Amino acid sequence: MTIDLEELAAVIRLLKEAEFSEFNYAKGDVSLVVRRGDAPVAVTPAAPPSPAPVAAPQPSLPATPRPAHAPTPAAAPQDTAGVKVRAPLLGTFYSTPKPGEPAFVRVGDRVKPDTVVCIVEVMKLMNSVSAGVSGVVAAIHAHDGDLVEFDQPLFTVVQDA
Repeated sequence: MTIDLEELAAVIRLLKEAEFSEFNYAKGDVSLVVRRGDAPVAVTPAAPPSPAPVAAPQPSLPATPRPAHAPTPAAAPQDTAGVKVRAPLLGTFYSTPKPGEPAFVRVGDRVKPDTVVCIVEVMKLMNSVSAGVSGVVAAIHAHDGDLVEFDQPLFTVVQDA
């Protein structure tokens, strides 16, 4: 039995969003072990090594592996005074309703409590995030595609007086 790519992609998306030190997954003859942390781990192959020769790296490829995509560090939330609009759940941040469309809000835009300021996606479910306050957007602390944590500041809004 084999795992289909769509199922594997769903597992990988879930792992990106979860905190864990070790994850084991098995389906039929397919086994997946993912570990996080600084402790060195001895890797043992699940099947005997293949006798196929190893090709030399191609010159066009980097010699060292590229680091996995990490969320872009956002500006420190305490840099701007105002009310923080926080992520209601862990997921992927989107500033636009659809790719290629304008952002929900930009710095300097006036918002009301029910103004949608972004979307946080979790497992293909798009969750609209409202400002929650009236005022002017003073800062945006996340970028499209960033993985945001629960309660992470996404925007700073300077409230109306």
